[in-house]
Amino acid sequence: MKKDDALQAILELWWQLPSAERETESQAAVFALRVMKEHPELKSFQASGDKYQVIKGFLCGHLSQKW
Repeated sequence: MKKDDALQAILELWWQLPSAERETESQAAVFALRVMKEHPELKSFQASGDKYQVIKGFLCGHLSQKW
C-alpha cells in the first residue's frame, strides 16, 4: 500500500471519532496504536523509520479538525 493511501484511510477512520476524542496528542497516540493493532494492512506502507511515529505525527497535524 502506498503511504499516501494508508494515511488517507487512517485519517478517514480518525474523522469518524467524535471531535472530543481527537483533540490531544495523547489521543492521537492511542488511536495510532489502535490502528496498528486493528488494521495491520494500513501499516504496510514504506517508511524510513517507526511507522507508529509516522501515523501519530500525521494525526497530530489533524487535531480537532472536523470532516
